[in-house]
Amino acid sequence: MATDTQPSHGVGRTVLAGAERVHEMLDSYGLVPTVTNGIALLFVVWTLFPVYWMVSGSLRTRSDLLATPPKLVSTALTVGNYPELFAQRPAFYEFLFNSVIVTVGSAAIAVLLGTAATYGFVNYEFPYDLGRFHLPFLVLTTRFLPPIVTVIPLYIIFDTAGLLNTRLGLVLAYAAFNIPFVVWMLKGFFAELPDSIVEAAVLDGHTEFGAFFKIVLPMVRPGLIAATIFTVINAWNELLFAVILTSNTEAQTLPVALATFKTAYAIQWELLTVAGTIAMAPVLLFAFLVREKLLRGFTMGAVR
Repeated sequence: MATDTQPSHGVGRTVLAGAERVHEMLDSYGLVPTVTNGIALLFVVWTLFPVYWMVSGSLRTRSDLLATPPKLVSTALTVGNYPELFAQRPAFYEFLFNSVIVTVGSAAIAVLLGTAATYGFVNYEFPYDLGRFHLPFLVLTTRFLPPIVTVIPLYIIFDTAGLLNTRLGLVLAYAAFNIPFVVWMLKGFFAELPDSIVEAAVLDGHTEFGAFFKIVLPMVRPGLIAATIFTVINAWNELLFAVILTSNTEAQTLPVALATFKTAYAIQWELLTVAGTIAMAPVLLFAFLVREKLLRGFTMGAVR
């Protein structure tokens, strides 16, 4: 057994020693900040280039967009693709409206029920505990399953309940699959709240519900905002359920609309970039407006 592990340990020490020598050499020339900033800049360019290409593509003509070799910067920009999208596909308004309704509705339900469930899991003991498989864990296990596994039974249930091809059906489906995610994100925030806060509020004359809404929720606001952002993004971008549980524009959302720009004969790239830009803009704007709260939510707790 020793002979099997010694080579790997030797390789690890060699790599570490080589990295230290490279760092010392760069530090001797004062190049460590330059190299670090260069790597960070490359990562930013790699990450943002697809966004730039899609947004700039929405302002180009089809011939310019499909030019060979590709033009990184175009001097002939046009906004004509935007009205052209709605002229050729007037149903795009319905897709956009459906996405807004489904996203807002499912996020509101998921955050509301997930917050209440998390508070209950953290502050109360539940009967019928099954050891490691206690109730909060069982709720989180629903996130372990690939969504495709649940599509068939969900389709049968919705068909029986008359929820197929309805916005309400998508709202309920998205909320059900986002509630465990909300519970997972908020558990750290609620767990770090001292019990004395609620007890003091009750002694001051608040009911437990009043203490929850007036004292507890404001203290976990960063977590609520972070959970809401991720829930909104999950619902806004979801495609699988929207494709299977809907069949016409009465309930189909933007991800379904984006998939229709690829036909049997061609891909409408100039319109696809416009639709992609419109679909991307709301969540980016929302995340930008609450970016400070989002970063605070990444700490997963630390309420002080």
